Amino acid sequence: MTETRELFNGFIGGPVYDWVARCTGYGPAFYRRAAMAIPVRPGMTLLDLGCGTASLTLAVADRMDGQGRIIGIDASARQLERAKKKVLSSPVSIELREGSVRELAFEESSVDGICMCQVLHALPDDVRADMLGESSRVLKKDGFFALVDWSRPRIGYAAAVWGPSLLGSRRTHNWQGTYPTVFEAFGLDLSTDVYLDSLNRCQVFVKRSR
Repeated sequence: MTETRELFNGFIGGPVYDWVARCTGYGPAFYRRAAMAIPVRPGMTLLDLGCGTASLTLAVADRMDGQGRIIGIDASARQLERAKKKVLSSPVSIELREGSVRELAFEESSVDGICMCQVLHALPDDVRADMLGESSRVLKKDGFFALVDWSRPRIGYAAAVWGPSLLGSRRTHNWQGTYPTVFEAFGLDLSTDVYLDSLNRCQVFVKRSR
């Protein structure tokens, strides 16, 4: 995690990150597709964990009809510096916080939904477990966790760009499609599962009613 934070606090962070992302298939159109796959409603309180430069945050905000609140959390000050400039025109309130995803400073059952985009695959097992435990704690009953991340490649542009670099990751949850089992252990059950393109997938998990 320290290495990842230092990477995005360096040259690759901020505006450079957005430029590289756009050139490799993660531009505004991608984030609009991702936001459309997330069950957003006006008036919700949402968290964007590992929000980076707020690209998904803003796409989700555009679906809230000017009503609601989003809190973005990221460990990289440079990413958040870029994000703060981008969210000034947001139609809803967006608060950005520097911090760890493994400790969420929110009351139990106080959040309607959580988003995480292109982050989970990079988390060590212990951080992932802490994050999911905290996410389950702060989500309201029937609240959702929307996971946007790469998956097993299919035929298409995104897979052609990124697929070769992922061949060594065939034993991961991403490639094997085993995140539903991981999430179930934290009371989060798979609700919807769609590919956004030939590589990236949006899986929505709902907090189990007790």
